[in-house]
Amino acid sequence: MAQVLLFPSVLGARQGITDLADALTGAGHSVTTVDHLEGVTFDDYPTAAARSQEIGFPAQMAYALEAARAVEGAFVAVGFSNGAAMAQWIAAQRPADARGVIMVGGGMPMRHLEATWPPGVPGQVHVTAGDPFHAEDRQFDPMVDEQLQDDVEHAGGAYSYVEYQGDGHLFNDPTLPAEYQPEEARILTRRVIEFVDEVG
Repeated sequence: MAQVLLFPSVLGARQGITDLADALTGAGHSVTTVDHLEGVTFDDYPTAAARSQEIGFPAQMAYALEAARAVEGAFVAVGFSNGAAMAQWIAAQRPADARGVIMVGGGMPMRHLEATWPPGVPGQVHVTAGDPFHAEDRQFDPMVDEQLQDDVEHAGGAYSYVEYQGDGHLFNDPTLPAEYQPEEARILTRRVIEFVDEVG
């Protein structure tokens, strides 16, 4: 059994998060959802982003670090969208305990987090080919994926980048009909469980 820290997107712990948590629990793992919104969810990104900015990233990081302390010992961090960056950051704060990091919707180079990738820890990115948020990231920094890969590999970790067809950002959330891709969601869930089984 592995311990999993699950970090939702800016929209909060919607069904895509709870479904994955249930699947991981069903596979025999222990899941802690680190939700600084404490159950509040949003249906649109502008409203959610405004709330996130109001809270501030430092406060979110402090909440995540405190919540993660409740999970002692080794863990795998799984994050969605901006939650992926939080998963990266928490893994960097606890390098002796981190066993792997999964970033759904894209990750970011560690320099943006003012941290270094934990030594020997594998990282896995899951993103759709047409994800508009990932496209924005690449417009801002065309080498965002390559720099993240360098961070992981220079730290001695294995890096993998899994691309799916379609353009959903949170493509595993059935309550987001404009983004939900059921077949890709099933594949993502299977791959996440396989990753956690292997590294946890």
